Amino acid sequence: MTEEPPLETDLPSCPADDLTEAGLALQRDGFVILTDAISADVAGDLAERVLAAPQRTPGVEGYEFVVALLNHDQRFLQLAMHPTVLALARQVLGGRLEPAVNAFAWPVDDQVRLGTVDGLVAHPGSELGAWHMDSPMGQLDPQRPLPDFPIIVNAIWMLTPFQESTGATRLVPGSQHRRSLPPPVCDALPDQQICCGQAGSVLVLPNTIWHAAGANRSDQPRVAVACNYQPWWVGRLTMDMYPIRPDVWERLPPAAQGLTRHQLGWDTDFQGVVYQADSDHNERPPAPPR
Repeated sequence: MTEEPPLETDLPSCPADDLTEAGLALQRDGFVILTDAISADVAGDLAERVLAAPQRTPGVEGYEFVVALLNHDQRFLQLAMHPTVLALARQVLGGRLEPAVNAFAWPVDDQVRLGTVDGLVAHPGSELGAWHMDSPMGQLDPQRPLPDFPIIVNAIWMLTPFQESTGATRLVPGSQHRRSLPPPVCDALPDQQICCGQAGSVLVLPNTIWHAAGANRSDQPRVAVACNYQPWWVGRLTMDMYPIRPDVWERLPPAAQGLTRHQLGWDTDFQGVVYQADSDHNERPPAPPR
């Protein structure tokens, strides 16, 4: 199959080591694509590791989440610990740095934590995803305006090329100012953009932005990893968030232990549907209950 080039877009992007420009883009546009954050070779290797990871949960037809990747392979830490992504998450989610007469300051090193590191696989033939905002926005009272500040920052690592034909993420620029959920549809919205990028790029996306998965019309899986960051005052947000195992946590480097220590205390009595991957990674997964 001849690989098509990424579509030209006006979406904000910058080199992965340009923290200043990335921060300005987040403030201005609500999201940013960091280019060449890892090499294409590393991206390809990690894509294979996602497809080999065992624990899955289904999405829309042909789409599945590969959960708790750090429990499978600690090489995914290079994504979760990427310095520019971590710095952006801390800029967006961090609290006050110094105490005041009427307010204490939470320890700076613990203000931003790692929520999940999950694979996102759009298999050939996968359908369009529904427009949404990442948790907890969809779980809040719909009769009230949504918060005008992010509660989660998601970093979506493109491990295979993101193109319209492979099911690249769609989003609506400026939607962070609307303070409402998107319409509950899968079809294209008039003001949507498609986040195209080469393998090795990463889309940094606070949970104030409307977005949705595209449909994969190619003959290859589109593979990504989502690293989810949250402030210290947020716990386990969804039934599909699974903690790092204690034996794995013990083997992490100190900085990664600091980002994940809170997961050891998560209450996991409330869980979603998880199944074990079969040997054929390209086989379409079961559709979720309707």
